[in-house]
Amino acid sequence: MALGWFSKKNDGISPQENLPRIGTVEGPALFRHREDEVLLSYEIAPVDGGGNVILAFSKVVYFEQNPNNVHEGLANSKYPVRMWDITEVPVSDRTERWSCEFHCHRFWTISFNDWMIEIVFSSVRKVHEDREQISPDAALLNYMISLR
Repeated sequence: MALGWFSKKNDGISPQENLPRIGTVEGPALFRHREDEVLLSYEIAPVDGGGNVILAFSKVVYFEQNPNNVHEGLANSKYPVRMWDITEVPVSDRTERWSCEFHCHRFWTISFNDWMIEIVFSSVRKVHEDREQISPDAALLNYMISLR
């Protein structure tokens, strides 16, 4: 049965980028950097070596963070989302609203323990990765200081 723009069978897709899996202990850190850039720092799962990774999303036109517990809240999400994972939503009202013939946007949902990020952007790149056992917010702060 179709629900708006997607059916319940549409679980989204994995992004084309090869990114470290999300750890399940630490909460992420999110920072709006410049007018249209958002930085996301998250814990890397032990199976991928642990530590932290920082992603820079460019030409961000929309983002929000929502409280969504992975065990209870994800089933109620309007968009496809998977536990502790990055889900690309290839067809949505979010990308249709912001894309045009000159500029395509992508829409991701990213799930953590107690909240989820929804972000519409043009490009993403990994700007930092380390194996230090520090929190994602400390890793993001260290990265921002290194930019000076």
